[in-house]
Amino acid sequence: MKPTFRYLAPLTLGAVIVINAFTLSGCGSKTEVKAADGPQAQNLSADSKNATQRVMNAEKIVAIGRVEPEQEITALSMDASGIVKKVLVEDGDNVKAGQALIELLHDVESAKLSLSQAKANTQAQEVKGLRAQLASATAKLQNQKEKYERIQKIFESGAETRQNADNAKTDYETAQREVERLQAGLQSAESKVSEFNADARVSSAEVERRMLRAPSDGTVLKLEPNVGSAVTSGKSVGDFAPKSPLTVLCEVDELFVNDVKIGQKASIRRQGMTETIADGTVVSVGAYLKKKSLFSDEAGALEDRRVREVRVRLSNPGTLLLNSRVECVILTK
Repeated sequence: MKPTFRYLAPLTLGAVIVINAFTLSGCGSKTEVKAADGPQAQNLSADSKNATQRVMNAEKIVAIGRVEPEQEITALSMDASGIVKKVLVEDGDNVKAGQALIELLHDVESAKLSLSQAKANTQAQEVKGLRAQLASATAKLQNQKEKYERIQKIFESGAETRQNADNAKTDYETAQREVERLQAGLQSAESKVSEFNADARVSSAEVERRMLRAPSDGTVLKLEPNVGSAVTSGKSVGDFAPKSPLTVLCEVDELFVNDVKIGQKASIRRQGMTETIADGTVVSVGAYLKKKSLFSDEAGALEDRRVREVRVRLSNPGTLLLNSRVECVILTK
């Protein structure tokens, strides 16, 4: 009878020892199986526990990671659909917050904006004229009021005719109605200015929606559209790396999750190599276990294995490129 082996998850050394003992004893006689129930079984059990304990208390933990900014790479997208008019930056350019990256065609929106602004400017001039008329009418009203009051007093003393007193009163009331008319006209004109300005703001916002701007200081990693390309609202058009410290986001196997702490030192090396190319410090540890996500396509990865995300901030990133796959060696002691 040939021995049978099963593939086990890495790091389950104790389980490997027990299974090997069982399969080897199965190749012998019943006497050999019974012998395993004695001191030999106790020794195997002790060896299994010791091996597991050594794994659990590892001084170094090696995890696969990916180089990325601490604020993470952002997917860029447009607020509106349209045709690309201009691509204003190139891949790899460093940009400032709010800097224009892509401009879509916006002829219709710009025409609406110009029309609203023209209407607002015309109405503003009318408001200016009405205010001047109102000021003149208000001054005239004050004069007519004083004249009426003076003639009325003279009339009451008997030194003025009723006709002159009535004429003064009529002139005063006419001046009052003129002021009221101009006040109403001014209010209406000012209201129209507000409406046209609101239309202009809407049109301006529509033009702005056809501009892609940098969300913060950082680096444009890639812009996919070319001039003349059609883009869809909300669909990614490129990748952006915010300006922030360079880090390695790695996934630590669930067997070691309790050994990783913030503040621990770590060294970075290329995958499969031994030379240290960067150093760093653990700055964040995930609050829960999750399925593998960074490198779930690795051959032999177990579906049920859980990991904890750990971020290491690099102190000397050197020439490491974003999205590089590296090994992160975390010193737990």
